[in-house]
Order: sequence, then C-alpha cells, then structure tokens
Amino acid sequence: MFLARPGLYFNDKRDMSNIANKIRLMQIQGRSAIGPDLGAYIIAEIGTNHNRSFETAKAMLHAVADAGCDCAKFQIYEPDEIVSGRIKASDYGLDALYGDISARDMFEHYLKTPKEWFPELRDLCHALGMDFAATIHGEHGLGWAKEIGLDFVKIASMDHTNLPFLKSLVNKINVPILVSLGMASLKHVDALTAALREHAFGFGLFHCCAVYPPELDEVRLANIPFLIDKFALPIGFSDHAIGVDAAIQARGVGAMMFEKHVTMDHTQPGPDHSFAMEMPQFKEYVSQLKKTPWKCGVAPDDFVGPSDRELLNRVKYVKSIITRRALSVGHLLTDNDVYLARPGTGLSPVELPHVLGRTLVRPVEEETPLQWEDFELDGE
Repeated sequence: MFLARPGLYFNDKRDMSNIANKIRLMQIQGRSAIGPDLGAYIIAEIGTNHNRSFETAKAMLHAVADAGCDCAKFQIYEPDEIVSGRIKASDYGLDALYGDISARDMFEHYLKTPKEWFPELRDLCHALGMDFAATIHGEHGLGWAKEIGLDFVKIASMDHTNLPFLKSLVNKINVPILVSLGMASLKHVDALTAALREHAFGFGLFHCCAVYPPELDEVRLANIPFLIDKFALPIGFSDHAIGVDAAIQARGVGAMMFEKHVTMDHTQPGPDHSFAMEMPQFKEYVSQLKKTPWKCGVAPDDFVGPSDRELLNRVKYVKSIITRRALSVGHLLTDNDVYLARPGTGLSPVELPHVLGRTLVRPVEEETPLQWEDFELDGE
C-alpha cells in the first residue's frame, strides 16, 4: 500500500461530497481539460531523456501519442536560473557521466533542451493531438514561454518557495500554471497558492515526493484529498514511483492529473532514465488510468510533511538568495546584487523582500548563499 497511514481517509468524518462542485475546471486550448469527473489528464515528462537528440525527441512524441497521453512536456533548463556557479556535477553525483565540470556546464551542454527545437516540437505535438508544455525556472524562461506558445507552464518543486518568480507569472502569461510540491511544507503551499490566486488563467498543484524513486511509505497520498479540501483546486500526482500502483491509488483518492517521466530505454545513462517508464509500460499506465474513475477520498486533518530523504534533498534542490559578485561591509543590498538558484543552504527566496535594502555587516564573496548573519537586523 502507498497510503501514508492505514485507514487515514476514513478516520475523519468531513463531508467531501460537495468538494467537486467548488473546483474550477482548468481550460487548456479552450476546452475543459482538468477537473473532477473528467478523465485522468496524463502528462508524459520527456524532460531531458531525449539525450540531446532531436530525432529521439520527435520519436518520443510519437510514442507517447500512441500511448494515448494528453500532453508532452520538456525541461528547458536555463543553467543560471537553476544553480549557483560554485556547484559541480559531482555535487549531484553526475561527474562519472559528465566529468569534473560545473553544474551549469552540465545543464548547458548535456541536459538543456535546445530552444530552437521547440517550434517544431510544439507543432508536432499538436498534430499528434496532444497539448505541449515545458518547465520554466526564472525570468528568462518566462520571457521565452510567452513567445513560444506553450499550452501551460510547469513550475518544478525546486521553485515552490520562489515567491518572487511565482508572483511574476501572474497574468503575464495567458495559460494555466501547474506547480509541483515536492519537499514542501504546508506553510509553503499556503504561500504559493496565495501568490497565484489572482492568475486569470487558473492554476493547479501536483502532490509530489521529490525522491527518485520513492519508497512505498514516502508517497503520502493522503495529501491529495487534503489539498483538494483546503484549496478547492485541481490537484494531481507527479509520479516518481515505479509502476502504476501509486497512480491508480492516487486517482482513487482525488488526483485529476498525472505526470510521469518516460524514456525509450531506462538503462541509458543520465539523471532521469533509471526511474522513468519505458514506452510499452507507459501505454499500459495510460490505459489503466483512463479506465479508473475519479473519486475524492475523505480529507485528513493533517498535511503529511516531506520524508527524511526529501528533507535531505531540500539542501541540494531548492533555491537560495545568492550573490552575483563580492560585496563589502556596509553595502546596501539591491536586487542587482543577487539572484535565486540552488543550493538551498542560504536564505529562501521567500525572504527576498526582507533582505533587499539591508546593510551587510560582513564581507560576502560572489556566488555565496546569503544568511541572516550577513545583515544588520532591526533593533541591532
């Protein structure tokens, strides 16, 4: 079983029968695509598993369309919007694949999906009857997304605390926004939903365990009906588990949309191939989910927080406020002095409005995650 605690959905007597009527259906390309009592909406996460081969990327689109999925999604990976210049491929355990290089070089030369591919990939995706989406990570990604014609934008778990970026999206793109909640605490979910509430084109959330793959007791599907009850939003499941069982259970307690990493061969080298689903199994995955009716589980009283392994991943995968250059004692911090990127060892992006304009009380080197100890605080 993947449930966080046996019987959890049935210990609470809260009536969930009217929840479905409160959820705004998500419109994609002018149609109602995601919501209660609609078929499971399934996203094939191609991500970086094309291995920088355009022909492989197109072949994967044909394969996932043949499987009957609703959408194909890619990662663009703007290196300087993801990771600090000090982080190495070895910090992610990927130096054996890519060498002793910076993580930025790794993303740029091995993992980034070339932007020039996207017009043809978008047109092919639409010709095959699927929606087309990509994950963006910052302001450059936002500008590009507005031009390329995505059907929705995805925000990765690494950016669930990136409130400056999330707020910048509101009504600047005319498509829905979907956000993954891997590694998130409830206070962070509260903050990001508040930040996106005014987006005219709607948004939804993916319950997610940011472990690849997770153990059975880490998946925490109880959070799906909890999120539906608390926020009255389309809630999905970003599924990193092996096989289809977790997704079927997620559908049975309220998940309306699903995201699954796919690959042509899970034995290929690369960060995402090992836990991704090969195409024959993905076709069965889609078939089973499409046959599974939507039900909403009874919401528990509590949100189940990240597992111990997810909390460890927060250090590597969420973002901090990082200096662009060396700064001296007495410097008054401005927006031009910092950017937001991994690792998560410094002040959260949530704190950006609270640190801008503060005075440094010690020198800080370039590419350094800032700490409260770096600043003159109120009352000092």
